[in-house]
Amino acid sequence: MLGYGDYIDYEEKLQQLLAQQTHFVCWGAQVEGHPEFTIRSNNREGGRQAATHLWELGYRSFAFIGIASDHAPEFFERYQGYLDVLVEHGISPEDVPQFDAISTEQAGYSATQQLFAAGHRPRAIFTASDLIAIGVIRAVQAAGLRVPEDVAVVGFDDIPMASFCTPALTTIQQNTTLAGEMLVVNLLKLIAQESINQTEIEPKMIVRRSCGSAQVTSAS
Repeated sequence: MLGYGDYIDYEEKLQQLLAQQTHFVCWGAQVEGHPEFTIRSNNREGGRQAATHLWELGYRSFAFIGIASDHAPEFFERYQGYLDVLVEHGISPEDVPQFDAISTEQAGYSATQQLFAAGHRPRAIFTASDLIAIGVIRAVQAAGLRVPEDVAVVGFDDIPMASFCTPALTTIQQNTTLAGEMLVVNLLKLIAQESINQTEIEPKMIVRRSCGSAQVTSAS
């Protein structure tokens, strides 16, 4: 079982599968009471990598687009990792506006419109997924601003579209090929009534054009 969704919304469905003794494994966040979530990305580390990269480029005002609650624990962990680094550098969480968005381009576009309508003008936006990021880029451009010259954008996932959007998207890569292989191995073990492993895969920063390649001024 793969993909983003509302963990609280489909809690009942998972319980039904478990009650039926269905053999299944999941890619997703570590969820208490759900050992079937066996393979996951180190989402918090991915958020840290995004914030560290933006900070090292010289950005000093930030925002986050994506759900940041128990409804979407993977997104929430990315947000928390992002804040971890910013707080270390003296940025208060209250100074990092966050607007909810599910993993669609339209949600990213709409959330960015809300961000701007609220009077925020961050120089860097980290998003919970690449689809959200693509919507963010379009909203920034629709507002007459440039990416990355006016607003830097970083995504999460490294979907194929990330390298083809304009500008190409800097993102946090998840090794989904390895994850798929490990999920199948665990499923086969589960069917054979063998013990399964819970594994966290480390993310990787993929630098492209959307956050700029040169240092920005420290006042940004």
